[in-house]
Amino acid sequence: MKRILLCLVITALISTMVTAPSMALGGSLGAGLHYLRNLGDIDSNESLDLSKDSFGLIGSYQFGAAMMTLEAQGEYIFNYAGTDNGMFIPSGWALLGSMIYAGAGMGIGHLDGEWQSDPFYALRAGVNLPLMAFKLDLYGTYNFWNNDDFKDATGEDLDSITFAAVLRF
Repeated sequence: MKRILLCLVITALISTMVTAPSMALGGSLGAGLHYLRNLGDIDSNESLDLSKDSFGLIGSYQFGAAMMTLEAQGEYIFNYAGTDNGMFIPSGWALLGSMIYAGAGMGIGHLDGEWQSDPFYALRAGVNLPLMAFKLDLYGTYNFWNNDDFKDATGEDLDSITFAAVLRF
């Protein structure tokens, strides 16, 4: 019993030491889900069997003061566009606003052991809903994504609309 209590106390102390400086500086951690829908007609090409939809997991850190927030985000998309490959996407965002916000960002994908040839640029709009000690960040993005290899194969770019839900603490 003493070991369990000691483990709980140590866990509480570590989590306090990690989150207290972050909160004092206006930072927040988040984890959530991301749904992506490609806009191009990528499944009209008979030589490729690609899906328009993808699903991913997001982890992020936001730091902000007043009405400006900077966010570093990492995402892992399972079975990206039906390719049977997962894709990791680091991205950065600059957001204006508080409860209702908008902003822009950029990132790049790492798929099948290689970085993509071009980064994506995106516009984002969302709302932060307070839930006691947490915030629920609901947002949508429009991604301007041009990948030369994909465009050569299909004649399409990878522009997409995405929707995400992130729980922040």
